[in-house]
Amino acid sequence: MKFLTKSVMAVAAAMPLMTLTSTDASAQALITPPDGCTAYLTTQSRGCIVSHNWICEGDAPGTHWRLSVDEDGPFYLSFTDSEFRWLQSYELRSGAQNTIIEPEEDPASITELFETGSDSMVFSTIHEGPTGGRIQRDYTGFDMLTGETVEIDGRTLNRTQFSYEYDLGNGPRRVEGNQYVSRDWRMFFGGVETTVLPDGEIVESDNSPMEFAEPGERGFLSATPLYDCGDTMS
Repeated sequence: MKFLTKSVMAVAAAMPLMTLTSTDASAQALITPPDGCTAYLTTQSRGCIVSHNWICEGDAPGTHWRLSVDEDGPFYLSFTDSEFRWLQSYELRSGAQNTIIEPEEDPASITELFETGSDSMVFSTIHEGPTGGRIQRDYTGFDMLTGETVEIDGRTLNRTQFSYEYDLGNGPRRVEGNQYVSRDWRMFFGGVETTVLPDGEIVESDNSPMEFAEPGERGFLSATPLYDCGDTMS
């Protein structure tokens, strides 16, 4: 397993300082990336989530971070590359982290998805809990373009169909549904998804993007999610 860049740990260490709330009651709370990092996109999504993407000095070209925030603050931080491989992620409330095992058997490739219309993937991660316990998680799945394009807040996205399975030690879990993918930003956004748990329970969610904000646009780096907040999600 390769070690990732030093900014991985630097960003994680800076997490408690990322949300800055103005003392002016009329001002909106904002997210501030760590030193040496430059934000370029904020996405308001259904499911009461707002996310922020940035790049950091010293990271490999094409890699970027995504911080996800809900009503209670930041809860998930991920680090992906130009092919949208899941290199590293942090579950901020539990303290757990996940790191990809390289090389993968069949790496995820957003390039292959756009060139051929589909992309299969077989890879594993190491899940490390807050107390240091380590578990390998094995993922198998695919992404496929449906042929549909959708305009959301002035940006054109491709709709995908996807499915993947993994096992946490108590039986396989399957996640499937539709997402959105951007050629320009080379990244995926959530959609309507269904998770089938090992006991057969089905959990549904909708994290479809609703608004985008780039630097200088209204809502850029807002720490306040706007959609479905306070609602009971199925």
